Amino acid sequence: MVNFSNVQLKGLAIHRVSNKHRAERNFIAQKLTDVSEEVRESLLRYFLKPLKRSEEFFRFQHEESLEFNEVYSYAAAIFEEGESLLRESANILIHLYRQSTNPNIKSGDVFVAHFSEIVIDDELVEGLGIFKAEQKNTFLTVTEGEEELLVEQLEGINIEKLDKGCIIFNTSKNDGFRLLSVDSNNYDADYWLHDFLNADFVKDDVFHTRNYMELCNAFSEEVVAPAGDRKEQIKFLSDSVDYFTTHDTFNFDEFTERVIPDEKLATEFKSYQTDFALDEVNDFDISKRALKTAKRKIKSNIKLDTKIQIRLDFNNPEYSQDFLEKGFDEGRGMHYYKVYFNEEME
Repeated sequence: MVNFSNVQLKGLAIHRVSNKHRAERNFIAQKLTDVSEEVRESLLRYFLKPLKRSEEFFRFQHEESLEFNEVYSYAAAIFEEGESLLRESANILIHLYRQSTNPNIKSGDVFVAHFSEIVIDDELVEGLGIFKAEQKNTFLTVTEGEEELLVEQLEGINIEKLDKGCIIFNTSKNDGFRLLSVDSNNYDADYWLHDFLNADFVKDDVFHTRNYMELCNAFSEEVVAPAGDRKEQIKFLSDSVDYFTTHDTFNFDEFTERVIPDEKLATEFKSYQTDFALDEVNDFDISKRALKTAKRKIKSNIKLDTKIQIRLDFNNPEYSQDFLEKGFDEGRGMHYYKVYFNEEME
């Protein structure tokens, strides 16, 4: 868990990156930016608010050696010598520009911020933030004239929405540091996280919890539903969520014994572990925060080709078993669902 409550902004460099494909010109600042206390507070909110909602840590990687990962090396240099922020932030800008080869990638203002007083799991660390503002919003200002109020239209950054950003923490250096990342504009999914940062998930309890829930969802769609019907699928999902909710630790044998008593299905479930990078993960502590997010992504709708949808509650599968019937109408030559109820709800 990351605690930003006492975070301090030690230094800030602001550059502007353009699109390499369009041969546009960058703007590289020649000195660090000094801001007022009021602006400082707004910037901290703009930078950190989206990252506080991030649940999973990433780490830098490189197929040969970490020292060849550009952003990793620039961050390490800044952590070793804070005075190098301006120089290394310019290197970060140039590296970002070199990845801007897709014509859809937008120009934007790049903020490189050096933070202190961040706490990760009781460890006090520094942080390096890299933030890109791509979208400009129109807003109006109203000022007083001699005899009237004057309205002027301006463009600026909406501090309620960060387009792209990451914060690198000065911990676990030999394992690629730890970082959080956010990308709100997914017009090129690989550009920020993979091409620029070259980072991948840290395979910790949060990663395992999220992936096992995704595994359960995929297994329910591809194996359980075709073998039975949607009611069986909802029951499987409900039992899976109940296990993760009522247990602090996950054990594969215990999970399959309780949720998938059918030996054939349990064997198929085990084969799914490889597809989700979980083939050697049979025990871990369950992350309740990751579970909460994963539950919201579980599909609980029956979508029919007649453009009708039936929404089921996987937290209460007995309702589907008691009040939903599936059949086949010989006259129409079509399947049907029969739903029992007492009254319609608002």
